[in-house]
Amino acid sequence: MRISTKIIAGYALLIGIMASLATCQVVSARKTQSTVTSLSSADFRSGRLSLELIRDREMIEEYARKAFGLGDPDYATRLQVSIDSFNRVLAELRASVRSPEAVQRLAAVLPLWAGCAGQLASNLEGPAETWPRAMPPQLESSLGQLKAGVEDLYQVILRGIDSEVQSSHRTTRRMELASLYATGFALILSSVISVLIVRSITKPLRQLTAGTRAVAEGRFGSQLDVATDYEFAELARDFNSMMQRLGELDTLKKDFLSHVSHELKSPLASMQDNLRLLLDQVPGTLTDKQRRLLNLNLQSAGRLSEMIFNLLDISRMEAGALRYEMKRHDLSELVRTAVAEIEAKAREQRLSIRTNAPESLPLECDHNRILQVLVNLLDNAIKFSPAGATIEVSAGPITEIVAGMPSFARAGYDGYTMVSVADHGPGVPDSLKGKIFEKFQQTGKAGKMAGEGVGLGLAIARTIVEAHRGAIWVQDNPGGGSRFIVLLPLQSKELRAISAPI
Repeated sequence: MRISTKIIAGYALLIGIMASLATCQVVSARKTQSTVTSLSSADFRSGRLSLELIRDREMIEEYARKAFGLGDPDYATRLQVSIDSFNRVLAELRASVRSPEAVQRLAAVLPLWAGCAGQLASNLEGPAETWPRAMPPQLESSLGQLKAGVEDLYQVILRGIDSEVQSSHRTTRRMELASLYATGFALILSSVISVLIVRSITKPLRQLTAGTRAVAEGRFGSQLDVATDYEFAELARDFNSMMQRLGELDTLKKDFLSHVSHELKSPLASMQDNLRLLLDQVPGTLTDKQRRLLNLNLQSAGRLSEMIFNLLDISRMEAGALRYEMKRHDLSELVRTAVAEIEAKAREQRLSIRTNAPESLPLECDHNRILQVLVNLLDNAIKFSPAGATIEVSAGPITEIVAGMPSFARAGYDGYTMVSVADHGPGVPDSLKGKIFEKFQQTGKAGKMAGEGVGLGLAIARTIVEAHRGAIWVQDNPGGGSRFIVLLPLQSKELRAISAPI
Protein backbone atom coordinates (compact mmCIF):
# COMPACT_ATOMS: atom_id res chain seq x y z
CA MET A 1 0.00 0.00 0.00
CA ARG A 2 1.25 3.49 -0.81
CA ILE A 3 2.27 5.58 2.17
CA SER A 4 0.01 8.39 0.95
CA THR A 5 -2.92 5.93 0.93
CA LYS A 6 -2.09 4.90 4.48
CA ILE A 7 -2.02 8.50 5.65
CA ILE A 8 -5.30 9.35 3.90
CA ALA A 9 -7.04 6.22 5.21
CA GLY A 10 -5.75 6.73 8.74
CA TYR A 11 -6.80 10.33 9.00
CA ALA A 12 -10.12 9.62 7.27
CA LEU A 13 -10.81 7.10 10.03
CA LEU A 14 -9.86 9.69 12.66
CA ILE A 15 -12.15 12.26 11.05
CA GLY A 16 -14.96 9.68 11.04
CA ILE A 17 -14.41 8.99 14.74
CA MET A 18 -14.44 12.70 15.54
CA ALA A 19 -17.61 13.17 13.48
CA SER A 20 -19.28 10.27 15.32
CA LEU A 21 -18.22 11.75 18.63
CA ALA A 22 -19.64 15.13 17.63
CA THR A 23 -22.92 13.46 16.56
CA CYS A 24 -23.13 11.68 19.89
CA GLN A 25 -22.59 14.97 21.69
CA VAL A 26 -25.35 16.65 19.66
CA VAL A 27 -27.82 13.79 20.32
CA SER A 28 -27.01 13.84 24.03
CA ALA A 29 -27.37 17.61 24.16
CA ARG A 30 -30.76 17.42 22.47
CA LYS A 31 -31.88 14.73 24.87
CA THR A 32 -30.88 16.88 27.82
CA GLN A 33 -32.62 19.86 26.28
CA SER A 34 -35.75 17.75 25.81
CA THR A 35 -35.65 16.70 29.44
CA VAL A 36 -35.23 20.28 30.62
CA THR A 37 -38.03 21.42 28.30
CA SER A 38 -40.28 18.71 29.64
CA LEU A 39 -39.55 19.76 33.19
CA SER A 40 -40.19 23.41 32.47
CA SER A 41 -43.32 22.90 30.34
CA ALA A 42 -45.11 20.17 32.29
CA ASP A 43 -43.92 19.39 35.80
CA PHE A 44 -43.03 22.93 36.77
CA ARG A 45 -46.41 24.13 35.40
CA SER A 46 -48.19 21.43 37.39
CA GLY A 47 -46.33 22.52 40.50
CA ARG A 48 -47.33 26.14 39.94
CA LEU A 49 -50.98 25.17 39.37
CA SER A 50 -51.05 23.02 42.49
CA LEU A 51 -49.82 26.00 44.51
CA GLU A 52 -52.58 28.14 42.97
CA LEU A 53 -55.05 25.39 43.89
CA ILE A 54 -53.90 25.49 47.52
CA ARG A 55 -54.19 29.28 47.56
CA ASP A 56 -57.68 29.23 45.99
CA ARG A 57 -58.87 26.62 48.52
CA GLU A 58 -57.63 28.85 51.36
CA MET A 59 -59.44 31.86 49.86
CA ILE A 60 -62.62 29.78 49.49
CA GLU A 61 -62.45 28.79 53.15
CA GLU A 62 -61.74 32.37 54.25
CA TYR A 63 -64.56 33.93 52.19
CA ALA A 64 -66.97 31.20 53.23
CA ARG A 65 -66.32 31.87 56.93
CA LYS A 66 -66.80 35.61 56.42
CA ALA A 67 -69.92 35.18 54.28
CA PHE A 68 -71.55 32.84 56.85
CA GLY A 69 -70.37 34.80 59.85
CA LEU A 70 -71.28 38.29 58.60
CA GLY A 71 -74.05 37.42 56.16
CA ASP A 72 -72.41 39.84 53.72
CA PRO A 73 -73.31 39.21 50.03
CA ASP A 74 -70.05 40.94 48.99
CA TYR A 75 -68.03 38.08 50.51
CA ALA A 76 -70.32 35.63 48.74
CA THR A 77 -69.39 37.32 45.47
CA ARG A 78 -65.67 37.02 46.28
CA LEU A 79 -66.26 33.41 47.28
CA GLN A 80 -67.75 32.73 43.87
CA VAL A 81 -64.72 34.30 42.16
CA SER A 82 -62.42 32.01 44.15
CA ILE A 83 -64.64 28.99 43.29
CA ASP A 84 -64.43 29.87 39.60
CA SER A 85 -60.62 30.27 39.87
CA PHE A 86 -60.39 26.88 41.64
CA ASN A 87 -62.41 25.26 38.86
CA ARG A 88 -60.22 26.84 36.16
CA VAL A 89 -56.97 25.82 37.86
CA LEU A 90 -58.32 22.34 38.46
CA ALA A 91 -59.18 22.00 34.78
CA GLU A 92 -55.69 23.16 33.74
CA LEU A 93 -54.12 20.82 36.24
CA ARG A 94 -56.06 17.86 34.87
CA ALA A 95 -54.63 18.71 31.42
CA SER A 96 -50.99 19.06 32.60
CA VAL A 97 -50.53 16.28 35.16
CA ARG A 98 -48.55 13.35 33.64
CA SER A 99 -47.29 10.98 36.31
CA PRO A 100 -49.65 8.13 37.26
CA GLU A 101 -49.39 8.91 40.98
CA ALA A 102 -50.27 12.59 40.45
CA VAL A 103 -53.22 11.57 38.22
CA GLN A 104 -54.42 9.25 40.98
CA ARG A 105 -54.13 11.98 43.63
CA LEU A 106 -55.95 14.45 41.37
CA ALA A 107 -58.74 11.92 40.83
CA ALA A 108 -59.14 11.70 44.61
CA VAL A 109 -59.35 15.51 44.87
CA LEU A 110 -62.17 15.84 42.31
CA PRO A 111 -64.98 14.20 44.42
CA LEU A 112 -63.83 16.10 47.50
CA TRP A 113 -64.13 19.35 45.59
CA ALA A 114 -67.46 18.36 44.15
CA GLY A 115 -68.78 17.74 47.68
CA CYS A 116 -67.43 21.09 48.94
CA ALA A 117 -68.87 22.98 45.95
CA GLY A 118 -72.27 21.35 46.42
CA GLN A 119 -72.39 22.19 50.13
CA LEU A 120 -71.33 25.80 49.48
CA ALA A 121 -74.03 26.20 46.86
CA SER A 122 -76.77 24.71 49.05
CA ASN A 123 -75.85 26.78 52.10
CA LEU A 124 -75.62 30.07 50.21
CA GLU A 125 -78.95 29.78 48.40
CA GLY A 126 -81.61 32.40 49.00
CA PRO A 127 -81.31 35.77 50.79
CA ALA A 128 -78.40 36.46 53.11
CA GLU A 129 -80.74 36.40 56.09
CA THR A 130 -81.32 32.67 55.52
CA TRP A 131 -77.62 31.76 55.46
CA PRO A 132 -76.10 29.98 58.44
CA ARG A 133 -74.38 32.29 60.90
CA ALA A 134 -71.35 30.02 61.17
CA MET A 135 -69.41 27.57 59.02
CA PRO A 136 -71.43 24.36 58.88
CA PRO A 137 -69.40 21.55 60.53
CA GLN A 138 -69.88 19.21 57.56
CA LEU A 139 -68.61 21.89 55.14
CA GLU A 140 -65.67 22.64 57.40
CA SER A 141 -64.84 18.93 57.49
CA SER A 142 -65.11 18.71 53.69
CA LEU A 143 -62.85 21.75 53.22
CA GLY A 144 -60.33 20.17 55.58
CA GLN A 145 -60.35 16.94 53.56
CA LEU A 146 -59.98 19.01 50.38
CA LYS A 147 -57.00 20.81 51.92
CA ALA A 148 -55.33 17.51 52.77
CA GLY A 149 -56.01 16.17 49.25
CA VAL A 150 -54.68 19.30 47.51
CA GLU A 151 -51.52 19.42 49.65
CA ASP A 152 -50.97 15.69 49.04
CA LEU A 153 -51.31 16.36 45.30
CA TYR A 154 -48.74 19.18 45.59
CA GLN A 155 -46.26 16.88 47.37
CA VAL A 156 -46.72 14.19 44.72
CA ILE A 157 -46.04 16.74 41.98
CA LEU A 158 -42.94 17.98 43.85
CA ARG A 159 -41.67 14.40 44.12
CA GLY A 160 -42.29 13.99 40.39
CA ILE A 161 -40.29 17.14 39.66
CA ASP A 162 -37.47 15.89 41.91
CA SER A 163 -37.57 12.53 40.14
CA GLU A 164 -37.34 14.26 36.77
CA VAL A 165 -34.41 16.36 38.01
CA GLN A 166 -32.61 13.26 39.26
CA SER A 167 -33.33 11.55 35.94
CA SER A 168 -31.89 14.57 34.16
CA HIS A 169 -28.79 14.39 36.37
CA ARG A 170 -28.38 10.71 35.61
CA THR A 171 -28.81 11.35 31.90
CA THR A 172 -26.25 14.14 32.06
CA ARG A 173 -23.83 11.88 33.96
CA ARG A 174 -24.31 9.12 31.40
CA MET A 175 -23.66 11.65 28.67
CA GLU A 176 -20.48 12.76 30.42
CA LEU A 177 -19.26 9.18 30.82
CA ALA A 178 -20.18 8.33 27.24
CA SER A 179 -18.35 11.43 26.00
CA LEU A 180 -15.36 10.59 28.20
CA TYR A 181 -15.20 6.99 26.97
CA ALA A 182 -15.70 8.05 23.36
CA THR A 183 -13.01 10.71 23.68
CA GLY A 184 -10.63 8.26 25.34
CA PHE A 185 -11.30 5.66 22.67
CA ALA A 186 -10.79 8.28 19.96
CA LEU A 187 -7.51 9.40 21.55
CA ILE A 188 -6.21 5.84 21.91
CA LEU A 189 -7.24 4.91 18.38
CA SER A 190 -5.80 8.13 16.96
CA SER A 191 -2.55 7.48 18.86
CA VAL A 192 -2.35 3.92 17.51
CA ILE A 193 -3.06 5.10 13.96
CA SER A 194 -0.53 7.92 14.29
CA VAL A 195 2.12 5.54 15.65
CA LEU A 196 1.50 3.09 12.80
CA ILE A 197 1.71 5.86 10.23
CA VAL A 198 4.85 7.34 11.81
CA ARG A 199 6.46 3.90 12.03
CA SER A 200 5.68 3.20 8.39
CA ILE A 201 7.55 6.41 7.58
CA THR A 202 10.35 6.48 10.16
CA LYS A 203 11.47 2.85 9.77
CA PRO A 204 12.40 3.22 6.07
CA LEU A 205 13.85 6.67 6.82
CA ARG A 206 16.07 5.19 9.55
CA GLN A 207 17.26 2.57 7.10
CA LEU A 208 17.91 5.27 4.52
CA THR A 209 19.77 7.36 7.12
CA ALA A 210 21.91 4.37 8.08
CA GLY A 211 22.62 3.72 4.42
CA THR A 212 23.63 7.31 3.71
CA ARG A 213 25.81 7.31 6.84
CA ALA A 214 27.51 4.17 5.53
CA VAL A 215 28.17 5.97 2.23
CA ALA A 216 29.61 8.95 4.14
CA GLU A 217 31.91 6.54 6.03
CA GLY A 218 33.03 4.87 2.81
CA ARG A 219 31.13 1.61 3.31
CA PHE A 220 29.30 0.65 0.15
CA GLY A 221 28.09 -2.84 1.06
CA SER A 222 24.88 -1.75 2.82
CA GLN A 223 21.58 -2.64 1.16
CA LEU A 224 18.11 -1.32 2.02
CA ASP A 225 15.06 -3.54 2.44
CA VAL A 226 12.87 -3.25 -0.67
CA ALA A 227 9.93 -5.12 0.93
CA THR A 228 8.34 -1.93 2.21
CA ASP A 229 5.85 0.72 1.10
CA TYR A 230 5.66 1.48 -2.60
CA GLU A 231 7.38 4.87 -2.54
CA PHE A 232 10.16 3.70 -0.20
CA ALA A 233 10.56 0.46 -2.12
CA GLU A 234 11.33 2.45 -5.28
CA LEU A 235 13.73 4.65 -3.31
CA ALA A 236 15.37 1.58 -1.75
CA ARG A 237 15.88 -0.06 -5.16
CA ASP A 238 17.45 3.11 -6.56
CA PHE A 239 19.61 3.49 -3.44
CA ASN A 240 20.76 -0.13 -3.65
CA SER A 241 21.67 0.36 -7.32
CA MET A 242 23.63 3.46 -6.38
CA MET A 243 25.41 1.59 -3.54
CA GLN A 244 26.29 -1.25 -5.88
CA ARG A 245 27.72 1.17 -8.43
CA LEU A 246 29.64 3.11 -5.75
CA GLY A 247 31.01 -0.18 -4.40
CA GLU A 248 32.22 -1.15 -7.85
CA LEU A 249 33.83 2.26 -8.34
CA ASP A 250 35.44 2.08 -4.89
CA THR A 251 36.81 -1.35 -5.67
CA LEU A 252 38.19 -0.08 -8.97
CA LYS A 253 39.78 2.87 -7.16
CA LYS A 254 41.38 0.62 -4.53
CA ASP A 255 42.61 -1.80 -7.15
CA PHE A 256 43.99 1.06 -9.22
CA LEU A 257 45.82 2.61 -6.25
CA SER A 258 47.14 -0.74 -5.14
CA HIS A 259 48.37 -1.75 -8.58
CA VAL A 260 49.83 1.64 -9.45
CA SER A 261 51.55 1.94 -6.08
CA HIS A 262 52.95 -1.55 -6.37
CA GLU A 263 54.13 -0.96 -9.91
CA LEU A 264 55.82 2.31 -8.92
CA LYS A 265 57.84 0.73 -6.13
CA SER A 266 60.38 -1.03 -8.34
CA PRO A 267 61.27 1.85 -10.73
CA LEU A 268 61.35 4.27 -7.80
CA ALA A 269 63.72 2.04 -5.85
CA SER A 270 65.90 1.77 -8.97
CA MET A 271 65.91 5.58 -9.30
CA GLN A 272 66.96 5.97 -5.66
CA ASP A 273 69.76 3.42 -6.07
CA ASN A 274 71.01 5.21 -9.19
CA LEU A 275 70.93 8.57 -7.40
CA ARG A 276 72.93 7.13 -4.50
CA LEU A 277 75.49 5.71 -6.97
CA LEU A 278 75.83 9.14 -8.57
CA LEU A 279 76.19 10.79 -5.15
CA ASP A 280 78.88 8.24 -4.24
CA GLN A 281 80.67 9.40 -7.46
CA VAL A 282 80.95 5.84 -8.80
CA PRO A 283 80.50 6.97 -12.46
CA GLY A 284 82.67 10.05 -11.99
CA THR A 285 83.36 13.18 -10.04
CA LEU A 286 80.45 15.64 -9.31
CA THR A 287 80.48 19.36 -9.02
CA ASP A 288 78.86 21.02 -5.98
CA LYS A 289 75.87 22.12 -8.07
CA GLN A 290 75.38 18.60 -9.44
CA ARG A 291 75.59 17.10 -5.93
CA ARG A 292 72.99 19.60 -4.64
CA LEU A 293 70.57 18.78 -7.46
CA LEU A 294 71.03 15.03 -6.97
CA ASN A 295 70.38 15.43 -3.22
CA LEU A 296 67.15 17.29 -3.99
CA ASN A 297 66.14 14.50 -6.37
CA LEU A 298 66.91 11.88 -3.77
CA GLN A 299 64.83 13.74 -1.14
CA SER A 300 61.91 14.04 -3.56
CA ALA A 301 62.22 10.32 -4.36
CA GLY A 302 62.17 9.57 -0.64
CA ARG A 303 58.95 11.58 -0.18
CA LEU A 304 57.42 9.88 -3.20
CA SER A 305 58.41 6.49 -1.77
CA GLU A 306 56.77 7.39 1.55
CA MET A 307 53.56 8.38 -0.25
CA ILE A 308 53.54 5.12 -2.19
CA PHE A 309 54.02 3.06 0.98
CA ASN A 310 51.20 5.02 2.65
CA LEU A 311 48.92 4.31 -0.31
CA LEU A 312 49.80 0.63 -0.09
CA ASP A 313 49.11 0.62 3.67
CA ILE A 314 45.74 2.30 3.12
CA SER A 315 44.88 -0.26 0.44
CA ARG A 316 45.78 -3.13 2.75
CA MET A 317 43.84 -1.58 5.65
CA GLU A 318 40.73 -1.12 3.54
CA ALA A 319 41.03 -4.66 2.27
CA GLY A 320 41.51 -5.97 5.85
CA ALA A 321 44.84 -7.49 4.85
CA LEU A 322 47.01 -5.55 7.32
CA ARG A 323 48.39 -7.97 9.92
CA TYR A 324 49.89 -7.18 13.32
CA GLU A 325 52.56 -9.10 15.21
CA MET A 326 51.76 -8.43 18.88
CA LYS A 327 54.80 -9.03 21.06
CA ARG A 328 56.31 -7.62 24.24
CA HIS A 329 58.39 -4.50 23.47
CA ASP A 330 59.82 -1.54 25.33
CA LEU A 331 57.81 1.59 24.49
CA SER A 332 60.57 3.85 25.79
CA GLU A 333 63.01 2.20 23.41
CA LEU A 334 60.52 2.66 20.55
CA VAL A 335 60.33 6.38 21.36
CA ARG A 336 64.09 6.71 21.40
CA THR A 337 64.37 4.80 18.08
CA ALA A 338 61.79 7.05 16.44
CA VAL A 339 63.61 10.17 17.68
CA ALA A 340 66.92 8.81 16.37
CA GLU A 341 65.42 8.16 12.93
CA ILE A 342 64.04 11.66 12.62
CA GLU A 343 66.78 13.58 14.41
CA ALA A 344 68.84 14.26 11.30
CA LYS A 345 65.85 15.81 9.57
CA ALA A 346 65.16 17.90 12.66
CA ARG A 347 68.73 19.26 12.65
CA GLU A 348 68.35 20.23 8.99
CA GLN A 349 65.33 22.34 10.02
CA ARG A 350 67.27 23.74 13.03
CA LEU A 351 64.92 22.04 15.47
CA SER A 352 65.66 20.22 18.72
CA ILE A 353 63.82 17.25 20.22
CA ARG A 354 63.43 16.84 23.99
CA THR A 355 62.43 13.38 25.25
CA ASN A 356 60.86 12.54 28.61
CA ALA A 357 60.29 8.80 29.12
CA PRO A 358 61.02 6.22 31.83
CA GLU A 359 64.03 3.94 31.48
CA SER A 360 61.78 1.03 30.53
CA LEU A 361 58.08 0.83 29.67
CA PRO A 362 56.99 -2.72 28.70
CA LEU A 363 54.10 -2.85 26.25
CA GLU A 364 52.57 -5.53 24.06
CA CYS A 365 52.35 -4.13 20.54
CA ASP A 366 53.46 -4.44 16.91
CA HIS A 367 56.96 -2.95 16.93
CA ASN A 368 57.06 -1.72 13.35
CA ARG A 369 53.54 -0.27 13.31
CA ILE A 370 53.87 1.67 16.58
CA LEU A 371 57.27 2.91 15.38
CA GLN A 372 55.55 4.01 12.14
CA VAL A 373 53.01 6.01 14.19
CA LEU A 374 55.69 7.71 16.27
CA VAL A 375 57.83 8.58 13.26
CA ASN A 376 54.77 9.98 11.47
CA LEU A 377 53.88 12.22 14.43
CA LEU A 378 57.46 13.44 14.76
CA ASP A 379 57.68 14.08 11.01
CA ASN A 380 54.50 16.18 11.16
CA ALA A 381 55.87 18.12 14.12
CA ILE A 382 59.04 18.90 12.14
CA LYS A 383 57.05 20.01 9.09
CA PHE A 384 54.94 22.45 11.06
CA SER A 385 57.45 23.80 13.60
CA PRO A 386 59.32 27.08 13.02
CA ALA A 387 63.13 27.10 12.94
CA GLY A 388 64.70 27.12 16.41
CA ALA A 389 61.71 25.52 18.13
CA THR A 390 61.78 22.46 20.39
CA ILE A 391 59.66 19.36 19.87
CA GLU A 392 58.69 17.66 23.14
CA VAL A 393 58.13 13.90 23.26
CA SER A 394 56.76 12.32 26.45
CA ALA A 395 55.85 8.74 27.32
CA GLY A 396 54.69 6.99 30.46
CA PRO A 397 51.75 5.39 32.28
CA ILE A 398 48.71 7.55 33.05
CA THR A 399 48.20 8.59 36.67
CA GLU A 400 45.05 10.68 36.16
CA ILE A 401 42.35 11.33 33.58
CA VAL A 402 43.66 13.36 30.66
CA ALA A 403 41.63 15.97 28.79
CA GLY A 404 40.21 14.50 25.60
CA MET A 405 40.49 10.90 26.82
CA PRO A 406 37.73 8.77 25.25
CA SER A 407 34.98 7.47 27.51
CA PHE A 408 35.96 3.81 27.15
CA ALA A 409 39.30 4.54 28.86
CA ARG A 410 38.13 6.86 31.66
CA ALA A 411 36.86 4.12 33.98
CA GLY A 412 40.18 2.23 33.90
CA TYR A 413 42.56 5.05 32.98
CA ASP A 414 45.34 3.53 35.14
CA GLY A 415 45.46 0.58 32.72
CA TYR A 416 46.77 2.75 29.85
CA THR A 417 50.00 4.39 28.85
CA MET A 418 50.35 7.56 26.84
CA VAL A 419 52.75 9.05 24.31
CA SER A 420 52.52 12.74 23.40
CA VAL A 421 54.29 14.76 20.70
CA ALA A 422 54.05 18.53 21.19
CA ASP A 423 55.21 21.18 18.71
CA HIS A 424 55.12 24.97 18.66
CA GLY A 425 53.72 25.43 15.17
CA PRO A 426 50.53 27.19 14.05
CA GLY A 427 48.29 24.59 15.71
CA VAL A 428 45.18 22.83 14.39
CA PRO A 429 41.89 24.77 14.21
CA ASP A 430 39.08 23.36 16.35
CA SER A 431 37.00 22.67 13.23
CA LEU A 432 39.74 20.35 11.90
CA LYS A 433 40.75 18.53 15.08
CA GLY A 434 38.54 15.54 14.21
CA LYS A 435 38.91 15.69 10.44
CA ILE A 436 42.70 15.54 10.19
CA PHE A 437 42.59 11.83 11.12
CA GLU A 438 40.52 11.09 8.02
CA LYS A 439 42.00 10.13 4.66
CA PHE A 440 43.26 12.92 2.41
CA GLN A 441 42.68 15.62 5.06
CA GLN A 442 45.28 18.30 5.76
CA THR A 443 45.39 21.47 7.84
CA GLY A 444 46.28 23.57 4.80
CA LYS A 445 49.37 25.19 6.28
CA ALA A 446 50.38 28.25 4.30
CA GLY A 447 53.70 27.96 2.53
CA LYS A 448 53.75 24.18 2.70
CA MET A 449 55.85 22.67 -0.05
CA ALA A 450 53.98 20.85 -2.78
CA GLY A 451 54.40 17.11 -2.60
CA GLU A 452 55.09 16.96 1.16
CA GLY A 453 52.10 14.65 1.75
CA VAL A 454 48.65 13.60 0.64
CA GLY A 455 46.97 13.47 4.04
CA LEU A 456 47.29 9.73 4.74
CA GLY A 457 49.78 9.63 7.61
CA LEU A 458 47.38 10.49 10.44
CA ALA A 459 44.64 8.26 8.99
CA ILE A 460 47.10 5.33 9.00
CA ALA A 461 48.23 6.25 12.52
CA ARG A 462 44.64 6.22 13.81
CA THR A 463 43.95 2.84 12.19
CA ILE A 464 47.09 1.33 13.76
CA VAL A 465 46.37 2.76 17.22
CA GLU A 466 42.73 1.63 17.16
CA ALA A 467 43.89 -1.85 16.11
CA HIS A 468 45.88 -1.83 19.40
CA ARG A 469 42.58 -0.94 21.23
CA GLY A 470 43.88 2.55 21.88
CA ALA A 471 43.04 6.09 20.78
CA ILE A 472 44.73 9.10 19.21
CA TRP A 473 43.63 12.73 19.31
CA VAL A 474 45.03 16.26 19.10
CA GLN A 475 44.67 19.21 21.47
CA ASP A 476 46.17 22.65 21.78
CA ASN A 477 49.65 22.86 23.28
CA PRO A 478 49.64 25.25 26.26
CA GLY A 479 52.87 26.80 24.95
CA GLY A 480 51.41 27.25 21.45
CA GLY A 481 51.08 24.74 18.64
CA SER A 482 49.60 21.25 18.83
CA ARG A 483 49.93 18.24 21.08
CA PHE A 484 49.19 14.82 19.56
CA ILE A 485 48.38 12.14 22.15
CA VAL A 486 48.50 8.36 21.62
CA LEU A 487 46.72 6.19 24.20
CA LEU A 488 47.72 2.51 24.38
CA PRO A 489 46.46 -0.16 26.84
CA LEU A 490 48.87 -1.84 29.24
CA GLN A 491 48.85 -5.62 28.98
CA SER A 492 50.19 -6.87 32.31
CA LYS A 493 49.66 -6.11 36.00
CA GLU A 494 53.30 -5.31 36.70
CA LEU A 495 53.04 -2.27 34.41
CA ARG A 496 50.58 -0.69 36.86
CA ALA A 497 53.44 -0.31 39.38
CA ILE A 498 55.32 2.14 37.14
CA SER A 499 54.56 5.62 38.47
CA ALA A 500 56.76 7.94 36.42
CA PRO A 501 54.46 10.81 35.43
CA ILE A 502 54.27 12.16 31.88
